[in-house]
Amino acid sequence: MKSSLFLKNLCEKKLMLPPLTGFTDYPYRVVLSDFNPPNLTTEMINARALLHRNHRTLMMIKRVTAPIVQGVQLLGKDPSSMTRAAKIVEELGFDYIDINMGCTIKKVVSRGEGVALMNDEQRACDVLKAVCGAVDLPVTVKLRTGFSRKKINVLSLSEKLVDAGAVALTVHGRSGEKKFSSQVDLDIISGVVGSVSVPVIANGGIFSGDDAKKVLSVTGAAGVMPGRGLIGNPWIVSEILCKLSGKKFLPPSLSEKKKVCKKHVEELCSFYGERRGVLMMRKIMPRYFPSTVYLKELKDDVRSITKQGDVSLILGRIVERGSQWCYVGNSF
Repeated sequence: MKSSLFLKNLCEKKLMLPPLTGFTDYPYRVVLSDFNPPNLTTEMINARALLHRNHRTLMMIKRVTAPIVQGVQLLGKDPSSMTRAAKIVEELGFDYIDINMGCTIKKVVSRGEGVALMNDEQRACDVLKAVCGAVDLPVTVKLRTGFSRKKINVLSLSEKLVDAGAVALTVHGRSGEKKFSSQVDLDIISGVVGSVSVPVIANGGIFSGDDAKKVLSVTGAAGVMPGRGLIGNPWIVSEILCKLSGKKFLPPSLSEKKKVCKKHVEELCSFYGERRGVLMMRKIMPRYFPSTVYLKELKDDVRSITKQGDVSLILGRIVERGSQWCYVGNSF
């Protein structure tokens, strides 16, 4: 039943929000919940840390109170640990589990986890099969085209993962070298779509509603997953949903952007404490205003913020001049 509801939601909305380490934490998921997303996914959660009830991990896995389909992305290579972690996720009331087979962080890969699992198809399937057999939740997998450009095996592995119980697959159209400048291979994603019987979500290079529509058209995927385009831009949820449903999307005004940005830092400070929350906002705040004139000066000043009031001060320095937004402040 839960699988059918999850799939119904995915196929109707054609959008799945990403697990972004360091970004889709609880505070940002609270912000995103105001945009009526079809789902929310936690940051990548280490299965072993969850089993040890690590305090930081338990904070990362906190559910948003809004009535939205919510999932957890689990990282691990040991079927037993992943099974026990999956049971905790189910007990916490989440709606689906995503298994990470695409992370390219060096220390993760060195442990044989993340995209390294694509190098061991049997283990990848064993992990998935164990998790699917342990919980009554839909289980999805996020993977890349392959461990490297020299080993592109997403087609063969995808078929095996479906046989092992995956109800949907997210394919990032790049291999494990983690070069965002490299081209997203939509043809490979299209090949996966044609070779498996479950919905495929296309990931990579989606920064707008137009991007989403193009990717769906080219690949035939059941849905799209924006990645970095979601950082500092919760409006991409509305933009994609509007574009795919034929509705008109109205970009946010400057005052709307400031309001949401302010809420974001408030949520961060409430959750982590003021100092840590503000420091975390340093990497996020400029992304709310990417087209602002004098963006370099804005970024320079953001690197110096230490208090919540500093954020309000910088927001007050972003003004409208004709059709442009400009940063008019001086250095701190």
